[in-house]
Amino acid sequence: MIARYLAPLAVSMLLAGCAAGPRAMKASAEMPYPPKTEPKVEEIRHLPTGLRLDLEGMMEMLSGARLVSVGETHDNLNDQRVELTVIRELHRRFPGKVAVGMEMFREPQQEVLDRWTRGELTELEFLKASRWYETWGFDFGAYREILRFAKEERIDVIALNPSRELQDEVRSVGMDNLPEDTRRKLPEIDDSDPWQRAALRGVFVGHVGRDGGEGAFDAFRRVQLLWEETMAQRVVDYLSSPRGEGKRMVTITGGWHVKYGFGLPKKVVRRMPMGYAILLPEEISTPEQKKGRMMETEVPDIPLLPADFRWYVPFESIEEKRVRMGIGMTEREGRLLVESVAPNSPAEAAGMRKGDVLVSFDGTPLEDAADVAYLVGGKKEGDAAQVVVERGGERVTLKLTLDRMPKRRPH
Repeated sequence: MIARYLAPLAVSMLLAGCAAGPRAMKASAEMPYPPKTEPKVEEIRHLPTGLRLDLEGMMEMLSGARLVSVGETHDNLNDQRVELTVIRELHRRFPGKVAVGMEMFREPQQEVLDRWTRGELTELEFLKASRWYETWGFDFGAYREILRFAKEERIDVIALNPSRELQDEVRSVGMDNLPEDTRRKLPEIDDSDPWQRAALRGVFVGHVGRDGGEGAFDAFRRVQLLWEETMAQRVVDYLSSPRGEGKRMVTITGGWHVKYGFGLPKKVVRRMPMGYAILLPEEISTPEQKKGRMMETEVPDIPLLPADFRWYVPFESIEEKRVRMGIGMTEREGRLLVESVAPNSPAEAAGMRKGDVLVSFDGTPLEDAADVAYLVGGKKEGDAAQVVVERGGERVTLKLTLDRMPKRRPH
């Protein structure tokens, strides 16, 4: 989640999911055995040998690792499909002995995650309690099947990221200037890897240019290191605890947190030596699909393999499936007010107005914006919905036909 820190770049970097695009197919340190032809969708390659594997072959090799780190592009549904496949296959081979670590959750949310996997929360209760829309922001639909599988099979899900408060403090004043009580909360941090520093600088320069300033880069790098060291400590704390004894973990993070191994994997092994493997889903997409999404980086040649396995997948965005009412909302004095109505939207066609108070959606009471996001998120293009609003002291029932979310303009 590199981009969360750099506010002006948040959307472009986050959509890139911390992933880097494919390079030309020629022999290099990161691809010593390039394929003779362009890779095809669903092809799996073992980079150290250049061999093409089927799923069973890859899983046989992954089964020997205690840590399996999957690096995703956050807005590609096929990356989450790869993650779910790996979790399912490992669970089939080692029932009750698999856990999942997710960058999408922060350490203080662990109690909520535990309640979810114990079956104590409905999906909507979980989204609200975990503050999903505030903390992560990507559509829950992309991760729904992973979290549902974990709940059904009672698989522990571990929150990997640090608290927002600790992150903000490190970003603003640096690690050396933190108050003593805050410093005690920090994980052990090692900033000595030259290849990671070079990669981070390349990502930073690729987005803000060479005039970004050394101070801004240092702040960016501090937060990146805080994330990864906290993730590593969370993995080790779990696997070395009675709860994690004898288990293996699949971590789900952005690609740059695991690519080349100097991020999360190395930081885990520094604390607790173990066998690990890195899997990078690699997007095969059209230039139009990439436009405005993929990060432009200036990373120097790094003499390391980017991963153990590449799984080539097509691009499929949750954005292409989402539907909308077409309103802006605000919460005021316990009421959910319509702040704006988009032109040519389902809400406008149904007669919704600015100032309406949202009461219910298909009979379900609306308490906050999370209710609306969740209920609308369960609809498909062309579905009907009945929305009750309060207007001038009276309740009015509006009938909407939901349409697809407009495409975002390239960044």
